[in-house]
Amino acid sequence: MTNAAMNQMSIWEQKYNDVTELYALADELLATVPQAANPEAQFALVEALVETLGESTDVLTDEYIALCEGTPSRKKSAKSRIEGALRKVYVSLGDVSAKARDAKNAAHIVVKKIKRQLEQVISHFVEMVALSLDRIMQKNDVEELKAHHANIALMLYGAAKGQGQAT
Repeated sequence: MTNAAMNQMSIWEQKYNDVTELYALADELLATVPQAANPEAQFALVEALVETLGESTDVLTDEYIALCEGTPSRKKSAKSRIEGALRKVYVSLGDVSAKARDAKNAAHIVVKKIKRQLEQVISHFVEMVALSLDRIMQKNDVEELKAHHANIALMLYGAAKGQGQAT
């Protein structure tokens, strides 16, 4: 194997690890339960998000592997599966944020970490598949993502410019 191939494999492995980091963040979210003043209420707050993170991360890891393998027939179905998995997580994040009334709740800190990790994951997938971010997240989340990842902002600008020229 050439140095370039080894280097590419290393990059893919790191990006895969960024996707699987979502599992660790689900565990971190569960770790807030025993520390809470009301563990039952905390579990009720985070349970759906933890479940969604697990299911969505399963989909995202499968699709990432398939895209790295270069299966052309999977690219179109990968796009919709990736968008669906990410959308479920963002909806669940919104639910937790809406239900968590206490700003000091430890779940808020983990939710912020999850959002940042999702941004990283999205930036990896955007390099492989043209995702429709407006199908995945709310407008304020898209703006946040563009602020944190210049490559995504450039991609969205290029796509908008291309659509403007086509009309």
